[in-house]
Formats: sequence, structure tokens, C-alpha cells
Amino acid sequence: MRLVFVLLCLASTASAQTYALRGTLITPDDVIENGVLLVKDGVIEAAGANVDVPDGVEVTDTNGFIYPGLIDLHNHLTWNAHPHWSPGALKGNRYEWQATDSYAARLSGPQAKVRSLASCDLERFAEVKAMVWGATSVTGSLYDVCTKGLARNLDYYSGLFGNEVNKEPLQYRIFPMELKPDDEKSVRDALAANKPVIAHLCEGIDASAARELRMARAHGFLTKGFIIVHGVPLLEKDFADLGKNNVGLIWSPRSNIELYEKTADVAAAKKYMTVAIAPDWSPSGSSGMLDEMRYAAIWSDQQFPAPALTSKELVQMATSNAATLARIDDKVGRLAKGLMADYVIVRRGTRDPYQTLIYAAPEDVLAVSVSGRPLYGDATVMKSINPNARVETISVCGVSKTVDMSDSDNGKGISFADTMKNLTAAFHAFGLPMAGLADCP
Repeated sequence: MRLVFVLLCLASTASAQTYALRGTLITPDDVIENGVLLVKDGVIEAAGANVDVPDGVEVTDTNGFIYPGLIDLHNHLTWNAHPHWSPGALKGNRYEWQATDSYAARLSGPQAKVRSLASCDLERFAEVKAMVWGATSVTGSLYDVCTKGLARNLDYYSGLFGNEVNKEPLQYRIFPMELKPDDEKSVRDALAANKPVIAHLCEGIDASAARELRMARAHGFLTKGFIIVHGVPLLEKDFADLGKNNVGLIWSPRSNIELYEKTADVAAAKKYMTVAIAPDWSPSGSSGMLDEMRYAAIWSDQQFPAPALTSKELVQMATSNAATLARIDDKVGRLAKGLMADYVIVRRGTRDPYQTLIYAAPEDVLAVSVSGRPLYGDATVMKSINPNARVETISVCGVSKTVDMSDSDNGKGISFADTMKNLTAAFHAFGLPMAGLADCP
């Protein structure tokens, strides 16, 4: 059944920045039936079953499930306009597939060409794609002003730590063993100050991939604040040791399985470490967070003798766990008073609230909000929450959706239509295929 918003009357001018939503709240630790999310100036004023709504603020009935915005801690955003890709055969580690002719011809070469003509368009497209799949915070952004105005870019500009770019406490390092001395010092200084550092480590199944754990230990990286991406060959004793040192793990199962036919032993890892889930990138991973969560749920259910994860754990891995790892759990990741109003509204279905999110299709995502402002979703929903929103219509798998890009590129407001015009021209100029916002059936 489609969501029906009942808007009794528009808020007065005095309370234009305050609104309330009614629905089932998934905090994500608890499920609150018939709850109210009260938002004031982009911040959650209250979230619960018995919320006192101020006079003059009408409650908008969503008839849906309301979740914290999803947090993507492992992505390579500007590559997500390229189609799905396979190296042709399973590999032992990441360096093997990066050395293939297929990778050069279909990914790294095309990426360099398109980026030379349309780098910010790649970034803009990728952030909209992330929101289509429920993400409000991302990593792996392009270091430019075009990262301001859409999703939170946790490694460049999130809006959570002031208005300056490139001042984020979180570092995102792809090759931690190949850092220049100054960059390595930056990692050490960050860890010493209890700031998070995300790094790819142990991506593969062979001895060279496993060896990276010893190398990281020798570098002194395996300490509080360090967050491993992948960890495919690690054993339970490794996870136990890492947990003692407060090291975190980001799990990207689809990319791991497609490239190596194996992923990290997440059932073991979760006993000792805080674990988040993220899609890696579209070429060998998932289109976005919801896509990856669904893949993980199906994989988990196939494990013997019991599923590796519960649905609740998967939702926590995409929200509160990710916020904890990134040291932003006092700002986002839950529906709670004082946190930013980053949320996702999903159409109510027949599954339980956790499974509803995991198995949500793009057309089920009714609103994705950053700081209380819906940036993507159904036109009716977005306009009900923000009557003054400047939205444009886009199509996702043949379904009409809307996006608000009026603040993209640091307030320039470059539209999705212009973004697609520039990107399409760039891909066409080099005779390259382009991916869509979702892999449609």
C-alpha cells in the first residue's frame, strides 16, 4: 500500500523549521510503534511514543517506517557511474585484479578519461546514487567543493565539524602500507588523538593479503581508532586480538565474494569488534547500502549451521555501529534527542521493521533527509515535509522520484539534469557505457 501523507495544515512562519513525523521508529536498537519524530532546525528534538508536540506544529502521518540515515564508510564514489565489472576469474588479492588488462580497459582507463571532463559530475551522480539506496553519510568522495551540499562526506566535508572543507577528523586511506612519510605521520597523529582512520587491509585470500595484518602491526597502526576494511583471510584469533586493541571492521561481502569467492568471517568478528557494513563500489560491489544489506542478509541466511547475522544486527551495522566507528555517534546514527535529523522513511511492508529496510527496493524509499531536510524521495513526501523544497523529477527503474539539489556544489545548485547531460556527453565522447542509479530488473 502506498504511503499516504495526511497534512492537516502547513506550519506557521514562526515554526517553519519545526515539524513532526508519525510512524514506526527504528532507533535502531528499539522499535517504537506509533512514534513521533520531532525535528527542530535540523536536529531531533524528541523521538518516542509520547512526544509533546508544540502548539502550531501539526504531525504528519507517514504510515511508514522511519530509520536513522545509513552511513557508508567504504566506497569509491566517483567510480560508481561505471557498469558492473568482473576480472574474468577469481583472484588471490586486490593487486592481482588491478594488474589485469580488463581492469585497465574497462575501469581505470575509462575513469581517468571521464574524470578529465566531468569530475564533479561523477561526484554528484554518486552522491545521488548513494541517497537512492538510503545513505545520508558517505566516504571516498572527491576532494573538491562539489562535495558540499548533498550527502555528508565524512572524509572531506560532513557539516558536523564546522563549515570548512578538509577539516574532518576521519581519514580514509586506501593503501596504508604505501603512504609517504608525512602521510604516515598524519595517520599516527590521528590515532594518538583518538581520531578514526579507515584503511584497506587484508583484501584477498592468499598469503600476501594475510601478511598485511603483520605489516600493519609493525607500523603501529593496530590501535584504537584504526578501522580495517575487508579483513577477508583473518581468523577468529585475529579478530579477538584486534578487538582487544579496539580496532574496528568494515565488511563488504559482495565485492569480496565476487572477486575472491570469500568474505570475512563476520560471525566471528562481531564477537570481538564493532562491525559496519558498506558496499565498496558499484563495479564489483553493490549499487548502494540497501543493495549491500540485502546481499548480506541472503548470504547470512545461507550459512551453516545458523545465519551469521540477525536482521537487527545488519541494520545496526549500517547505522549506529558505523557511527561508533567513525566517532560521530553523538551526532548521527540513531533516532535520539540532540542528534542530527538524518533519517530514511521506507514504505511499510509485510516484513518486520528490520527486514523491511534490508529488503527495500528503490521505489520503497520515500524520503532521505540530511539535517532534517529531505533531499531524495517521493515528491508528495518531500513537499509535505518541506513545502518550499526545490525539487526535480528523476526516474529510478521506471519509478518517478524527486531530488533536491538546490544546494549542490557549495550552493551553486547544479541540477541532476545538468549533471546527467555532462556525464552522458563525457562517456559518449570516449565511447564508454554508463551505469544507472540502480541495477533495474
